[in-house]
Parts: sequence; C-alpha cells; structure tokens
Amino acid sequence: MEKQETPGANAEDREALIRLLYGDEGTSAKTPAAYEALYPPRSLPDGAMVTRYAPSPTGFMHIGGIFVSLINKRLSVQSKGVFYLRLEDTDVKRSIPGALDTIVDALGRYGLDPDEGVLRAADGTFTQQGAYGPYVQTERASIYRAYAIDLIRRGLAYPCFATVEELDAIREEQTALKAKPGYHGRWARWRDASVAKVEEALARKQPFVIRLRAPDDPNGRIEWKDGVKGTISMPVNDVDHVLLKSDGIPTYHLAHAVDDHLMRTTHVIRGDEWMSSMPFHLQLFRYLGFKAPNYAHVPPIQKLDRVEETDAESGETKVTDSRRKLSKRHDPEANVDYYYEAGVPEAGTIEYLLNIANSAFEDWRRANPAKPYTDFPLKLNKLASGGALSDLVKLKNISQGVVARMSAEDVYAQGLRWAKRFDAPLAALMEQHADYTLRALAIERAGAKNKRIVTWPDLRPQLGYFYDELYDALDTHDFPENVPTEDRAPLLRQILDTYDPADGKDAWFDRIRAVSSANGYAADVKVHKADPSAYKGHVGDVSQVLRVALCGTRNTPDLREVMAVMGLDRVRARLSRFLGPT
Repeated sequence: MEKQETPGANAEDREALIRLLYGDEGTSAKTPAAYEALYPPRSLPDGAMVTRYAPSPTGFMHIGGIFVSLINKRLSVQSKGVFYLRLEDTDVKRSIPGALDTIVDALGRYGLDPDEGVLRAADGTFTQQGAYGPYVQTERASIYRAYAIDLIRRGLAYPCFATVEELDAIREEQTALKAKPGYHGRWARWRDASVAKVEEALARKQPFVIRLRAPDDPNGRIEWKDGVKGTISMPVNDVDHVLLKSDGIPTYHLAHAVDDHLMRTTHVIRGDEWMSSMPFHLQLFRYLGFKAPNYAHVPPIQKLDRVEETDAESGETKVTDSRRKLSKRHDPEANVDYYYEAGVPEAGTIEYLLNIANSAFEDWRRANPAKPYTDFPLKLNKLASGGALSDLVKLKNISQGVVARMSAEDVYAQGLRWAKRFDAPLAALMEQHADYTLRALAIERAGAKNKRIVTWPDLRPQLGYFYDELYDALDTHDFPENVPTEDRAPLLRQILDTYDPADGKDAWFDRIRAVSSANGYAADVKVHKADPSAYKGHVGDVSQVLRVALCGTRNTPDLREVMAVMGLDRVRARLSRFLGPT
C-alpha cells in the first residue's frame, strides 16, 4: 500500500521537528523499511491463517479470553497457519504480577498452547519463541518510535504539549456545547504548531505525546467487511488520537497496528467491544502504508439479569429481562478458574464454548460422539453474530457427555489432577489404590453408559464407597423402609452363601431372584405390581438392601460389576457386619 503524506510544513521543518524531539536517535533510528526486511512475509501455504491472542496482564483470565483463543487457535490449525501469543503490556500501571502465569497456564490447560510467542519453557520460566519477536510490547518501544517518527516525517503525526488542565477545559467546553468530545478540529491546538513553538515547549521541559493527524472529512464514512458481522459502515475517525504517550510507550492502537503488520497477522479475531475503534484502526493501517488484516468481531458471552419493578401507583410488579456482558466483578463464571474449581473437565468447557461460537456444533457432536472436538470444522463466517447467554445448566450437560465418553484412564488422570488441588484426601486414596480405582471407574464405561460423573466433585460420591477407609467411617446405612430389619440378615446371608464371582449378569441376577422368592419377595417387579398384597416386596427391594450394605448408598452403577471390582473378600467383610450372630 502506498504511503500517504499530508501537505503542510515542509520537509526541512519536519526533520527539524524530529531532531528537536528525539535528537540524533530520531535521524539514526531504523527505518520502517529496515523492519520490513527484518520481519518478512511468512512462508505458509495459500489460505493459511496467522492469528493471535493478545491479552493485557491486568488480572484473572476471563472466559472470553479462552473463547477468543479457541476460535483463533482452531482456525489457524485448520488452515495450517500459525497461532501466537503476544503480551500487550503497554498499560504499565494496570499490569499485575503473576498475570502472565495465569494467561499462559490457562491456555495450556485448555489445549490452546500457541505455536510461537510467549511460552512456558521446560524449566517453568517464560521464553519467547519465533522469528517475529519480541512478543512483549514493552520490549518493542524502539520499533513503535520508528514508525511514529516516520508518521511525523510525512506530516501525519505531531507532538502535542497540551496539559491535563487544558484537556479538562476542552472537555468542559465540548460538553457545554454538546460537541463531539476529543482532541479534534479547532480544539487540536498543537496540530499546526511551528517548530519554534515546539522548541519553546521543550525548553520549558513540558511533557508531550505524539498524536495522529486525522484530516479525514468528519462527514465521511468508512466501510469494511467484518468476518463475523458482514459489511459494516461507520463515520470516519476525525479525532487526533494519541499514538505515543509522554513516557514514549505506545497506546494500544499504534502498537497493535505495527505488531499485527510486522508479525504478519492475517486475521484479527477479537471481542466486539473493539468495533468502535475500527475507523481509527483502519485509518492507522492506511497512514502506515500497511495492508489491514481481516477483522472479525465476536460477541461477548452475556448474562441475563431479571429486574423486578413495582409501580408506585398500581402496586403491580413488572419483571423485565436485560442482557449484559459477563462481569469480572459480579459473575464468578467470568473467571476461567471458576470452571477449573467447579471440576468441569477442560474439554467440557471447550465444547461449551464451541456450542456458543457455532450452534451447529451440537448437531455435529450428536452425529459424531466418538470424534475429538478438534475434528469439528469451525468456520469464521458461521460464528454466531449475536451474544450468547451464559448457561451453566448447558455447561453441566455438556460436561456430563464429555466425561461419559472418556476412557477410565482419562477419567482417573484428569480427576486426580483436580482432586490434588481441591480434594487432597480423595486424591491420596486414588493414588494409594490406583489399579482398584481404575477398575471402579471402568464400570459401565463402554458405550458411554456411565453418566454419573458430571463434574470432578462427583468423583467422591461415586468412588467413596469403594474405599474401605471411607466406607468404615459411615455411621448410618439408608436401607429401604419396606424391608423389615429382621429380614436383612437372612437375605444378605443367603445372597453371600450363593454368590459366585464367576457368574455372568443373568446368572448373578437369577440368584438374587431365587433369594427374593425364598423369602416372600416377588422375583419380578411386574408380578409384584399386579398383586402387591401377596408379597413383602420385590427383587428390586432385595437388591437395594444388598447395595446399601455393600456401599452405604442407594445410588451406584451396575451392582454385579461393583461386587466384581470389590472382590470376594471385601464383599464378604462388608456383608458380614450385617449378618448378626450365626
């Protein structure tokens, strides 16, 4: 793209201005052409997408960050491109120690590791990998300055020495006149300042910023095709925004434009809160002589607030629903750690987000239950353009399906990792009895039949009764009320006497039927229903007595499989406590 130049001060004055502002560094700094050579176009297949996640280290990891990273990562992988992580830390005052750890670890936990950029090394330290670094913006100050100097040289940027008090006065005047706020038009008093005036301000040691000169017609419009929202038209930017702050650090706007160009980003996929900046960003790319990347703005995950208002006169209550973006301050599910602590497997959270990104994912998953989510063909133009609501019920349903499709080994590994952090006593038992635990987790796992584990906290109630350490601590057993206390011991003794671990499912249940029938309980539930007065109960009641005696709970998977995993010695020991004197 051909570089623009604004008429006005002559070339000599512009060079003089650069020398005043930056001394010899201004004239000896690398030129944009040198950086173009240093960061050449990437050698990638046609159609390859170079995407990025570029967070600021300002706090916890928002679920929206994982959402956007997921889209960027999947599109780059599908197209045989590159996904990189860039740290946008130019807002130094808001940077929080440890935030980079949070970002990098969250991406790794969710399988969204970047191909290049800021990465975690094997020894746990941070490293930068790739030919287009540094990937930390505070380490790229000289690059941004070179481009800002080039803009000054071409009359497209200028130093502004306006004080805080002067800027406040401008805002007050604009408010009173109901004028558009910002540094523009007749309020942009330093736009055409002479070299002499700049020299005087520097002699007084006044701090300055570098602003973009925005000569576009304020009545004009700019149009572009957004990858998610389609063709968008907005008023052009006519505000002289700051490019370099008084400390020489760039604003997000200049830094992102320079970085996305030099890192050869093809697609900028980000939250739609940046839509309002598009006229300025596209203007920046044009002034810098860059081809703008393809922009796509995804909507935020939203929360539904229900508001009740009572009419003062009628006393009637009106209920209204309003949508808002998930709030870091008010909504725990805005924090990625919420999902981790809640025990949602990472793949469950990812599939939940894919469902938000593209509603077609749900049908795809239904048709492809055994395939990894990475096989789903995510398409930019099929992303939802409207904000989806946070739905924690949906999240749990998806999580349940994800866990059901896991192998016992995966359930063990992922569940143990969670338990080590949030349920250390359970983790100790899982590790102490690893093989036993694996066999317990394998019950009903073939064909994704076992849907008892929705999130990892469900491991304790689903595994707890297998461990003698937890079973022995039970002080009550919830036996079915319709089986008299005096019947329990005879039923359990006869079941134990006839139990054969080698029995298949049908043979095992036939023995339970026989014991039931011998003690006045119907061997078939339907028979009992047809004439309940003829029986004490039915075979299901007898099975429940056995289940509670063995496990201390009425809720277990297939009882025959449970007994097989427990083994004959454990089954005999547990039932013996309910048999009484022989």
